[in-house]
Amino acid sequence: MKMNLKNICVVVLASCTVASCDLDTTPTTALDAGNVYKDTENAQRVLKGAWNYIFNSGSTYASIGMGSIMLNDDFAGSDVVRTRSYGFSASYNLTNGYSRSEHNGVLWDLMYDPINNCNGILKYIDDVTGSPEDKARIKGQALATRGYAYMILATHYSFAIDKDPNAVCVPIYTEPTDDHVALTGSPASSVSEVFARALKDLEDALDLIPENYSHGNSATAQYQIDHLVTLGLLARTHLYARNWQDAYNYASQALAINSYLMDEKEYKSGFNDYTNKEWMWGLSCTIDDNMPGYLFYFKDCTSDGSYYTSLNTDPYFKEMFQDGDYRKDLFNWGQTAYGDWAMLNSKFLFKDIDNMLADIVLMRTSEMYLIKAEAAAHITGKESEAQQLLQTLRDARMKKGLSAAKVTETGDALIREIWKERRKELWGEGFSLTDIIRNQQSVERKEYYETISIDGKKVTLKGHTALSLPDGTPFVPNSVYYLFRIPEKEELQNVNLYSKYPRLADYDL
Repeated sequence: MKMNLKNICVVVLASCTVASCDLDTTPTTALDAGNVYKDTENAQRVLKGAWNYIFNSGSTYASIGMGSIMLNDDFAGSDVVRTRSYGFSASYNLTNGYSRSEHNGVLWDLMYDPINNCNGILKYIDDVTGSPEDKARIKGQALATRGYAYMILATHYSFAIDKDPNAVCVPIYTEPTDDHVALTGSPASSVSEVFARALKDLEDALDLIPENYSHGNSATAQYQIDHLVTLGLLARTHLYARNWQDAYNYASQALAINSYLMDEKEYKSGFNDYTNKEWMWGLSCTIDDNMPGYLFYFKDCTSDGSYYTSLNTDPYFKEMFQDGDYRKDLFNWGQTAYGDWAMLNSKFLFKDIDNMLADIVLMRTSEMYLIKAEAAAHITGKESEAQQLLQTLRDARMKKGLSAAKVTETGDALIREIWKERRKELWGEGFSLTDIIRNQQSVERKEYYETISIDGKKVTLKGHTALSLPDGTPFVPNSVYYLFRIPEKEELQNVNLYSKYPRLADYDL
């Protein structure tokens, strides 16, 4: 089993690959650029190393790479219930980001170290040995990777862009970090500027990554950003930035390439296999690189041998699903690995628990339907199309021969229905906290407690146990507890951090 749990702040990986990589703790700036970037093959290795870092680095078994951040974001939302277990208690109790607990610092390093790698590639790629086609593609993938990282930072370290477009967010770096920058840092930019950087990188990437370039069905290439993934990231990021027409356009282009939606058998197969035709992007775990698959010990609540069974569900959440919706079959009362009775969900299952194998989904066509529907609902003259897109997805989730209730909502009610469908369809895939922040919503939790008899024994069924913000006040929109917070080490070392935009006043609450 590949072990790679280092909480380090500098990296690169002159010779790393995603298949197997023992991360070097030496920054690229300490190495001779002529050797690191001598040809496109080495530049590709640096890019692979960046993604290896994104998926494998962390400080504990509950903070393994980006997959753990996605889990954090679901535990922090409305529909995941955490019972007694190892890991993610701070996520569920919303004492993680603002209070600078485990995942807060992990996310900062997961994004900024790869950003530095990408900056090195972008600085030197034009002068390395290799074909113009390979150089253009690698440059495009480095831009897309950096754009993805800045999108993640913008959606976690600041409130919604329309709450305060000029609110402080995080620093932007577009050059490899040298000794001077490492000592002085750069000013934090506004949330609008960080989104603009992410979108510029992704749009430039789209011009460089060939339309016919695809990561295909190669198990070791699923992490790669190809043309379709770039379209999906542009649709997602424009949605978060509230650029409705652009979000609509890019989601439309993605769906023109792949509009497939799973059937019931595929949906119930465990969300563990990148070969599913609805998956646009993911990480395939192999015997040589299975550490990200460890996260399924938290996600898989029903397979024998799954350690933690942490990702349980709110019993009230089940009632959001219409009768005949096959997703409703995934909910069942059962005992966790720690003996608690909870509403279990069998959406996520190990593909091979003996070898700790399960693939991580990062993007599906269903998200594109939802992005296009939400964007259309905001565009004059496209409300009926938004209704139809929502109807198409809901019909696809009904048992064979059944249709979903007709979508008749309009205006704000339609938008709320689309948000509701995102909760149902994307549950457990890392979107909950981002959607709460970007839509200026509140976490919604209420108590569930029931005693019943099972096999002659009384058992207590429970739902949510964390029913307020950490300070004891009710959940509200735009709570500082929803945010990740700039790490203390950054505030201490980066003397220029708040020289452009003031420190968030809520930090002092």
